[in-house]
Amino acid sequence: MAQSGYTPISLYYSTTAATSPTALNLVPGELAINITDGKLFYEDNAGAVQVIAWKTTPATAGGTGQTSYTTGDLLYASSSTALSKLGIGSNGQVLGVSGGALAYITPSGTTGSSLTIALTGGAAAPATFNGSAAVTIDYSTVGADQVGTGVAMAIALG
Repeated sequence: MAQSGYTPISLYYSTTAATSPTALNLVPGELAINITDGKLFYEDNAGAVQVIAWKTTPATAGGTGQTSYTTGDLLYASSSTALSKLGIGSNGQVLGVSGGALAYITPSGTTGSSLTIALTGGAAAPATFNGSAAVTIDYSTVGADQVGTGVAMAIALG
């Protein structure tokens, strides 16, 4: 029994996936839950049914839409309305674009102790540094026990 001056909360529920209540199913202020999807609904004072909670909040409502993660996963916008996960790359790979999509790629021009980066520019003004279209980063002076520990390395350009 409701306390004097208060209205009890009524619960309307469904066990059918992807089913939402209609305004005919609810009265203003009444709550409804889809116990399969984990969505919580209410009818507002204008008679419209609104979703107020999700088991997994979609990206379109400020959530991620993801239900699990693996160490190293990276979230990114895969469309204007969705977030996707990109699993961690392998040693030596860098984050880049491949075929128009975000991906971990192995840089070209890598050798045992250096990385060569090709500079590119527009057709009318190709990029160069000191007359060269490539920059080589030599990290041979960093000890094997220091790689990946945040040790800074000097980069000589030219």
